[in-house]
Amino acid sequence: MINFLNLKYFLILSEEMNFRKAAHKLYITQQSLSGHIQKLEEYFGVPLFYRSTPLRLTPAGIHLKNRAAELLTLESDLQKELLDISGFIGGSLTVGSTHVRTQVLLPSVLQVFNEKHPGVSICLFEGNTDEVEEALHSGTVDVSIGFLPKDTAQIISVPLYEEHFMVIIPNVIIQKYFPGHSVLQNGNPDSQFVLSCLKVCPFLSMTPDTKLAAYSQEYFRFLDFIPKPFLETKNVGTLLSLCSAGLGIIICPETFIRYSFYDFSHHQIYPIEEFHKKNSIVINYRHTKFPSSTINAFVQTAKDIIC
Repeated sequence: MINFLNLKYFLILSEEMNFRKAAHKLYITQQSLSGHIQKLEEYFGVPLFYRSTPLRLTPAGIHLKNRAAELLTLESDLQKELLDISGFIGGSLTVGSTHVRTQVLLPSVLQVFNEKHPGVSICLFEGNTDEVEEALHSGTVDVSIGFLPKDTAQIISVPLYEEHFMVIIPNVIIQKYFPGHSVLQNGNPDSQFVLSCLKVCPFLSMTPDTKLAAYSQEYFRFLDFIPKPFLETKNVGTLLSLCSAGLGIIICPETFIRYSFYDFSHHQIYPIEEFHKKNSIVINYRHTKFPSSTINAFVQTAKDIIC
């Protein structure tokens, strides 16, 4: 019978192609790693590596590498299915989300979930929206928090809340470009003043390939003008930090302000209401034959904390 630990160690070595580096990555000795590889070779009856410098895979090793990831995924899925059949809450759970949503939404959810179910080991998968969705479909991620997937086949989505967008204007920007204008603490400026600010004040933008930039462009087309960005970034955290520091105006989802660890107490916050577009924030997981008790417990915790 195949020992899946041997298979896992083989896959790591086939990626590193160096016994020392692979053993260091696995926190075992080179001698121990060599023993695992030897057991696999004895089981299959063929050499998997040419012990040369540099190390090389044999034809059989190349073929096993192509199938090893599939076998390990099947083993992981089988383990989860057996847990699900028994209704046991435990094992491991991989949660996917974008970098900023991981920072602002997950800490409170994970804290409560861990208190209720300390036997569950949590792994995080962070990426952009498309990467998280791909990981969900491939099974790399068990559950994700974010947008509705583009491809909803075999995916169950549970609504959490509707997310509006906001224009965030630092008070120092207003004082610089509109001297004498009265600024209220945590005030909500009117739409005409916001429009004036967007036309003349520095605007901080996400790069064009992001969903936030796409929303901003739609909003500007609605307003019938396009501001010239003072600065572009592909990182939402950078966008929030620069606005918090007073370097320019941003447009972002309200979640990033409501749960942010950046200071926006000296900013004017304008909820965009005249442009009726918002995000549906959901928690997604794959539809399986056996409903996962662990996933259901996580979904319920997320709904209790976030909704």
